[in-house]
Amino acid sequence: MAEKRKVVGDEKLQETDKQFLEKSNVKDMIKEALGKVIANRPEDPMKFFAEYFESYEEQCGLAQKSLQIIQMTHHSRPIFDLNVHQAFKILSKHKVSKKARGVNGAIYTDLLHALCREIQPAITSQLMCKVECCHYEAVPYDVFRSSVYTCCVLQDYSKLAEKLFKTLDVNNTGKAEKVICDVVLDQLKSVLSSSSTTNSIKIIDAGKKLGPEALYQAFEKVSNRGRGKGQTFQTSEQFVAEACEAFLMKVKKLR
Repeated sequence: MAEKRKVVGDEKLQETDKQFLEKSNVKDMIKEALGKVIANRPEDPMKFFAEYFESYEEQCGLAQKSLQIIQMTHHSRPIFDLNVHQAFKILSKHKVSKKARGVNGAIYTDLLHALCREIQPAITSQLMCKVECCHYEAVPYDVFRSSVYTCCVLQDYSKLAEKLFKTLDVNNTGKAEKVICDVVLDQLKSVLSSSSTTNSIKIIDAGKKLGPEALYQAFEKVSNRGRGKGQTFQTSEQFVAEACEAFLMKVKKLR
């Protein structure tokens, strides 16, 4: 019996270790470090590893501190711009090489991903295609500021899209009739496309024009259009993804 309990205990410990490694992302970090040492082929690999992980720890600390400063206040407040500038100065301490420090594409990308952690991964990937910089590139402040604002506004926009979907999910089932969703999304896209500005904050303000009266009119449009038998449904995730795609169409690509 004691032997059986020991085996079960060992299995549980092994499972816990596996979960820990997956959660902490250690496997990917080690894989990346091995890739770096193979690509650079240093004379002293162990020294290279030590410097690499020291730099990695420093990078994580700077990114986390910058993230906290950016998230201290909402992006609509005037003080937010000062916070973004302070965050950039903090990231400027990042060690790019033995003799140089500054904001490069690697730490810039890490920060943007942290800002987008509540957004669907697929949506974040689309955004990154718009604002990405190569890991070795120096990132100027105007690019940094624009991308940070875009991430913050997109996060708010995504949450508003979720709330909008809940008004369409009248039975609270997690699904809404696709024909209704399509009309509302078309209306949203029309609002966004009619805006001549590329300012992300003004774009989301335009999206807020989808009030109760406008939604009522959208429902009226589909009241007799193919509802009933054979109807299809859309989930909140699908609806938000389509809404965010319309938003991202207005985001200017860096390259």
